Amino acid sequence: MDLNAVEQLKNVLSSITIEKDQIIYEEGEPLGDGYILSLGKVQLFKNTSDGRLAEKQTISSMQVFGVWNYILGNNVRLFTAKALEKSSALIIPKATLDKKLLTLDPFLRLLFRQALTHNENFGSP
Repeated sequence: MDLNAVEQLKNVLSSITIEKDQIIYEEGEPLGDGYILSLGKVQLFKNTSDGRLAEKQTISSMQVFGVWNYILGNNVRLFTAKALEKSSALIIPKATLDKKLLTLDPFLRLLFRQALTHNENFGSP
């Protein structure tokens, strides 16, 4: 996502400050808001069978996170998201994500689902 798009979204979306080591959401929680990271770094973790947290992906500024489960059709979060440093993010409300998904072309939804489920960072839906 480019800086100009993020600047325009700042006019319509709320923002939050996330402290270092703060958990934004946890794996298994019901789906909620999505985020656009405007500053900082966030790590996505997945619980392993032996109770550890495995690092899956690092989110950097201008990246979107917490939205892909909507496309995959999951009802819960697949990852835990934790701030690696003090960060700020724009909040994409759950209602907006629900509305956008309803209007998403079914062919594009299928393409996104296939791409995401074949990406090793995303585990099975």
